[in-house]
Amino acid sequence: MDSTVAQLILQDRKIAYVITDPDLTILEVSDEANILPAGYQTSLGCSLLDLDPELIGSEEALADVLAGELPRFELAWVNRETAAGQTIYLTLVELPHRDQEGRIIGLIHLVEDVTEVGVLNQWLAQQRNELRLLRDQLARQNLELAAANAELQRLDELKSMFVSIAAHELRTPLTLIRGYGEMLLDGDLGPLADTQRDCLEIIERSASRLLTITGELLDVTRIETGRIELVLKPVDLPTLVKALAAEFGPELEARMQHLTLRIPSGLPLALCDETRAAQIVGNLLSNASKFTLPGGLITVDVALAEEAGFLQVSVADNGVGISADDQAKLFNRFFRAASPQPTETKGAGLGLHITRALAELHGGRIWFESELGRGSTFHVTFPAADRPA
Repeated sequence: MDSTVAQLILQDRKIAYVITDPDLTILEVSDEANILPAGYQTSLGCSLLDLDPELIGSEEALADVLAGELPRFELAWVNRETAAGQTIYLTLVELPHRDQEGRIIGLIHLVEDVTEVGVLNQWLAQQRNELRLLRDQLARQNLELAAANAELQRLDELKSMFVSIAAHELRTPLTLIRGYGEMLLDGDLGPLADTQRDCLEIIERSASRLLTITGELLDVTRIETGRIELVLKPVDLPTLVKALAAEFGPELEARMQHLTLRIPSGLPLALCDETRAAQIVGNLLSNASKFTLPGGLITVDVALAEEAGFLQVSVADNGVGISADDQAKLFNRFFRAASPQPTETKGAGLGLHITRALAELHGGRIWFESELGRGSTFHVTFPAADRPA
């Protein structure tokens, strides 16, 4: 190979070389890439070990190369500091130097500047160490989260147990208070003065409201713990809705609200739990009445749903409506929408949460449209009894 070409290759690859005799005495130095310290240029006759102290301790390997027992010896990632204070990385390679007859007459000592790769490897090593630290930190945080979740689950179970026990314990005395209040109001224990009757009516209404809240609390704990069971059977949904309309009739009449039913003939039966279905539709009717002013209109539609195999009940009112901010939270537990107008909105904020859970347990769904000041429409679906499994 032409010497000029060889020099260009050595310069491009940043490789310098030194030739020694068998005693490691330097005979020749070539540094076209200018990577050797200045001392190399005046090192002829010096020992290679004096100029490259990194080789000290590797004398046995160097002897094996000189003896032809080892084809090459390499020291990788030797770092040195330049006169300017910059750290560079070198690879030192020892090869046997042979004469024309193939006899080993010394060493060829190659010095390659691998600073770019060395810096990159150092950066990669640092990144790996940081990733390892992050992985360990993440593992610790996962353990802490798992412990916190287990504790939260335990506390949630305790809360559900407490609510269930408290609701059960409250139901009996509340039922007795309501029962005796009704007896007094009916005159079974003698006539009442007007003031006494007014007080008893307040007691009876408060007891009824508390009974409703305890029932809702029990339903929530059953839903959360998966202990609620549905008895599914074919149910005539129009008949159920008409019965509920009759039940709510006196309450709506007292509020001077008008109820309209729109039910076509020939609807298939719904596959649902009759008691829970009545609770779902009853909650929607009750909410429509609470959020509608006296003289307002409430409309109930029963029809086939757009989704095949389902029936749909829609309860619409022209009441106060629901603000955009409240709509996203409407089905949350204990959430009560703010009303811009004075309406009767007493309750624990559990009705719609329970209603959605019961609808989904049936395999249906619930959704609504509402505009503040113009009313709301709630839709709920039930699977048809003849729907393919």
